[in-house]
Amino acid sequence: MFRPPPLTSEQIKAQYRKSADFCRTPKFVAIISKEIWGGLYFSRMGWCAHAPVEEATPLWLGENFRKALLSSEYFNKPGEKHEWNDINAMKQASNTRRLAFFEEMRQAYGFKTIDTMWRKDDVVASDWHYRIDDFMTLYALRRVGGGGHVGWPRVKFPQKFLDVPLSVADEELGHALLRVMDQCEGYNVKRPVSERPASKKPKG
Repeated sequence: MFRPPPLTSEQIKAQYRKSADFCRTPKFVAIISKEIWGGLYFSRMGWCAHAPVEEATPLWLGENFRKALLSSEYFNKPGEKHEWNDINAMKQASNTRRLAFFEEMRQAYGFKTIDTMWRKDDVVASDWHYRIDDFMTLYALRRVGGGGHVGWPRVKFPQKFLDVPLSVADEELGHALLRVMDQCEGYNVKRPVSERPASKKPKG
């Protein structure tokens, strides 16, 4: 049986990453820290914040997004599998915090349900390979039916990605987030099959 060669130390370092989302609707913005267990989950401990759209200045966005990204956690262990008990406990705690945060927002912005609150949201996602890179990558997502979002292939759509040094000031980071947010698209944008996004990214 063929077995792939073991990963080098640099390849292992490259797997470690942090992630956070910047979400925007006509009424509010939300910054959400993620934790990584194979997939992305609402962070149990990371920084999350929300504000009315009109109060979310570039400085506010940059400051809160940086907090969310820095507090994101990577729990994968290269070459090892997670115990199901650990994963199930994480999912339960993650979901509890996610729903509490969403309910707080629902009440703050006057929505009848959480589902309707997220019906017109756009999302900028991010990756920071913190063991090897001194920059984060911001990328726009496209809204699809059912409340999900999909990513774009960077080779075909480089304008939807932006590499931002960690050293930038909070206000500059906020402006970068807004520039990438302008690249998001709603579900009603029609494109040829060859130009449609391929990778799905859940919000939870």
